[in-house]
Amino acid sequence: MSVDPRKTLPTKINLIRLKRDYAMIKRVRRIMEEKREVLLHYIRSTAEDYNKYQNEVFKNITDLFTMYYRGVASEGLSKVDLYASSIPESFTIKTGLRVLYSVRTPTFTPIMDTIAIPSLPPGSSPDLTISYIKLKELLPSILNLAMYEETILRLIDELKETQRLINALDYVILPSYLRTIKYINAVLDERMREDFVRLKILKRKRVEQEEKAKVVMEQQSPR
Repeated sequence: MSVDPRKTLPTKINLIRLKRDYAMIKRVRRIMEEKREVLLHYIRSTAEDYNKYQNEVFKNITDLFTMYYRGVASEGLSKVDLYASSIPESFTIKTGLRVLYSVRTPTFTPIMDTIAIPSLPPGSSPDLTISYIKLKELLPSILNLAMYEETILRLIDELKETQRLINALDYVILPSYLRTIKYINAVLDERMREDFVRLKILKRKRVEQEEKAKVVMEQQSPR
């Protein structure tokens, strides 16, 4: 998109076109700068939500695993593996997309009815049941944590791309247009000066010719 002064004809039409394009690119640059500010705003607000869910998950997951490991110690690892083998390993998550200033970001929603309920025999450790209940309650927050993390990564990628385009405009495209405009202005100014000098010379020669013709006529006229 940059222009090369050496490959641009120094004409008034090209000068008008380049000035119009230069003004349009500067408007595009302002829009890109506004986009950068909006992306930064979304990143900051999303990071706040991410920190909120991160604190919630990290705060509760420690207690969850403490209860789970107590249950494993009470029941024995082989029994816990046997309990786990009878439970389906997957559940359903509804995924979607939302658009944040042209950035497509994911949404995750767990379908709670698809989460299998473990079948624990009577007399088994209650810590296993409590850890399961806590994990089920914490699952939406874990998915939100993953959703906001992916959102931040995509927003940062878009921010990097936007900043790269701004840098290209600032350091490559706009300077090339400005150099070409200055070059054409200089050439046209030089041509104007040459035309002015040429017109003065022609005017002086015409005056000299008129004076010579006047002298000749005076000499030829009868006295």
